[in-house]
Amino acid sequence: MKFDDQKWDTVIQAKQNPFSVNLKQIMEYKDLVFLLVKRDIATTYKQTILGPLWYLIQPICTTIMCMVVFRHVARLGTDGVPPILFYSAGTVMWTFFSSLLTGEARVFSVNQDIFGKVYFPRLTVPIAVFFGEIIKFLIQFSLFALIFIGYVMTGYGEYVSLRLIFIPVIIFWIGVQACGLGLVVSAITTRYRDLAKALSFFLSLFMYVTPVAYPLSEVSEKYRIVFAMNPVTAAMECFRKLCFGVGEVSVSLVSYSIFCTLLFLFAGVILFNKNEKVFVDVI
Repeated sequence: MKFDDQKWDTVIQAKQNPFSVNLKQIMEYKDLVFLLVKRDIATTYKQTILGPLWYLIQPICTTIMCMVVFRHVARLGTDGVPPILFYSAGTVMWTFFSSLLTGEARVFSVNQDIFGKVYFPRLTVPIAVFFGEIIKFLIQFSLFALIFIGYVMTGYGEYVSLRLIFIPVIIFWIGVQACGLGLVVSAITTRYRDLAKALSFFLSLFMYVTPVAYPLSEVSEKYRIVFAMNPVTAAMECFRKLCFGVGEVSVSLVSYSIFCTLLFLFAGVILFNKNEKVFVDVI
């Protein structure tokens, strides 16, 4: 039998469409996604004394620091929300966004060994990063939920409503933003390593133009447009609107943010698919 006449169960070939996403093939590798998630969680705090408790220590310390600096030193308001609730909400959501963006941005550099040795759908790795960060986020979010429930039981429940059922939508919204931006950064950093080294610095600056430790209402009118151009602003304000009934949310602000989110995701997938072809040679 001629070689060309043989029938193969699996044929590996380069993608012709840079936006193609083979969901069926990714589902076939769901066990790999699970193993990658398990690996990331296990290695994060391997050989540490407190282990997963660091997931809770980080937001607690950040919340306390925000209360001291932004509430007592800068004396910024919280739109009438109890400070610990306000700052813990912002801290948890920002930690999720920044951690997920960083994880996606390091996809190629962290996994370069397995990328160069064995074939599997490359998109399974960013998907595994997403689910891994979701697990970490849920642990941290449970702390915020306990604080929230405690305040509700003591009488601060006038803002509680059925709007809370839309919180998963906001979480997914922020997650997609972080994934899209992270995939764009991951594709660029394979060629330009400077961006990888500067990422944490840029995220620190980016936090200050995002209403994490202060509400948008505290921003001066002449600078409001700068903060409105930040696509994360709308998601943060919507999250506070759902939880506390306060926040400056408008149709234009939300529409702009959703447009940017889809743009980031579209660009991220295209750049990721293009970059995976030449990644091993470039790195």
